[in-house]
Order: sequence, then C-alpha cells, then structure tokens
Amino acid sequence: MVTMTFAALSRLHRQPLPTMCVLLLAWCLSGCMPRLVQPYDEALVTSTEALYAEASAVIDDGVATSPRTDAERDAIRPPTKSDGHFSRFEPRYDQLIRATDLMILRAMAGSEDIDGLGRKLQAKIEEAIENAVPSVCAELTERFNELGATSLTVRNHVDLKCLLTRWKEQHADSELTRNTFILKRANWETRRASLFRIVLAIQRAQLSKQP
Repeated sequence: MVTMTFAALSRLHRQPLPTMCVLLLAWCLSGCMPRLVQPYDEALVTSTEALYAEASAVIDDGVATSPRTDAERDAIRPPTKSDGHFSRFEPRYDQLIRATDLMILRAMAGSEDIDGLGRKLQAKIEEAIENAVPSVCAELTERFNELGATSLTVRNHVDLKCLLTRWKEQHADSELTRNTFILKRANWETRRASLFRIVLAIQRAQLSKQP
C-alpha cells in the first residue's frame, strides 16, 4: 500500500508535467508500490508531546520570574540573584536540546525505510513543501543533509532543535538582555506561539501517516 498523504499528493500534482510523467511511469513499471514517506512512529509522537509539555513548563517559569520592562530588569542587582537569570535556565535548555537530538536520531534511523523510488518522489514533494514553508534553520538543516538526513520527518525535528537552540542563545545574549542575561516577560510569551506552531506541524505530519 502506498504511504502518502492527500496533502503530499496535492503538492506533487503541481510539479511540471514531464517530471510527473517520468516519475509515475517509473513507478508503474517497477511492479511494486514504493513507500513514499517514513512510517508512522508512535514513539516520536509521544516523545514530541513530552518535550512540548516540558518546554511549556520552562516558558511558564520564564514568564513568572521575568520582569515586564527594561526599567524593572535594570533594577535587579546583581542580575544573578534573579530566578529569571540565564544560569537558572541553562540546564533546562540543554535537557530539551538533548531530547531533540534523540528524536532526530530515531527519525534518521526510520528514514531508511523509504525505498529508492519513494525517495525520488518524496524529493519532489519536499521541494514543494520547502518552497511554501522554508526551514527555520537553514544552516543546521544543511549540516544534517550532509549526513544524509533529508527526510521531512528528520527536518521537522531539526527545526525543533534549532528553535530551542535559539532560545538558549537569546537568553545568553548580553546585547539582547542589556548585560543582565535576563529576558523580559514578552520574550517568553512570544515563545509559546512559536513552540506550538512547530510541534503542531510535527504532530500533523506524523498523525497523517497513522495506520
């Protein structure tokens, strides 16, 4: 049975006709039905949900412990005494990033389940998706591509890793935090929406393959 979502098919049909004809003819002549995407992986779904819960808790703590304005932040002396200081959150950032590394490893292992013809068709699908919704972290994605980690499932989790890495970098940015290494409450609140969007995209992609 072909493993392919309706959304993927709708993107594929917008590819140039000659390309479509060649790929689909090869598909038919091969005498077998290719697997076009990685199979559904319940462990990835569960681990992504767990990471979302933990990252949301980090955001809640950030909102609760961070000042609203620059003036409130500047009044904290020394900044290290604040529960919103980077040093309080660094271990939690690292834990979240390590969790995404484990998910990326699992996704990379699962990408081997896609056969050769499936990879060619998937490349066309992913090209359309990438044009519509570019990766949020092109440099990190490129490094994983060099390792052969080009499946959409892998790239989604690389984007999640990139998001969390940027959170850590922003909190440790002396210029952004005015040499306090404390974020303002608004910084934390904007993170909630970005986390929700990327996790929703990952879960939709996985659940669309559910048997």
